[in-house]
Amino acid sequence: MATGDGQQLSKALNCYARSSTGGSSVGPRRFGAIAQAGAGLFGTLNQLRTNLPGVSVKLAALAGRPTREVIDALVDVLVPENGDADRIRTVLNEALSVCLDGVSAFDFASITDEILINLMVAYTTLSIFQAVVMDSDKAFTKGSTPETVERAEKELMQLVQVVTDKHMKPLLSGNISQLTTNEMQVVQLAAIKEVWKEWEEYQP
Repeated sequence: MATGDGQQLSKALNCYARSSTGGSSVGPRRFGAIAQAGAGLFGTLNQLRTNLPGVSVKLAALAGRPTREVIDALVDVLVPENGDADRIRTVLNEALSVCLDGVSAFDFASITDEILINLMVAYTTLSIFQAVVMDSDKAFTKGSTPETVERAEKELMQLVQVVTDKHMKPLLSGNISQLTTNEMQVVQLAAIKEVWKEWEEYQP
């Protein structure tokens, strides 16, 4: 699939969204548990950075600890006990690692609105990317050499990143700290639905 042809990849995603997943009215529904975990991530970090009531004493005590230790603790708390647990664990880990890269000792108060927005967009992007790869039996990222596979993964990830950012960031404009966890769950699912719509409406 790694041809370097963005149009070919968009055609494949059009087929994936329309046929393989049943379109934008059906496909995004499968992200319910993933969006719920993402909303939990948002709610937890928003509480910790603003000292809102109900904050986890155990997590709050991690302030100043190595970032890797904090990420592991957050993931352990947020991963649900359901069939999507492994997928959610992977996405949480990757999103937190990417957005907190370079931070050695963790300070919850240093989490700005921008960091929180970027984290939620990254989490949703990685969730979509993971679903496309798994649903297609890795057809989107197959190649004859390791280099070809790596290039295919990058092409797909870039495309998913651009379209998710386009549809999700406007939904997070304003004061993100005022959003509830339920509202963040709705935002994720709305953005995913718009991604599906764009893919299924694609015309070369």
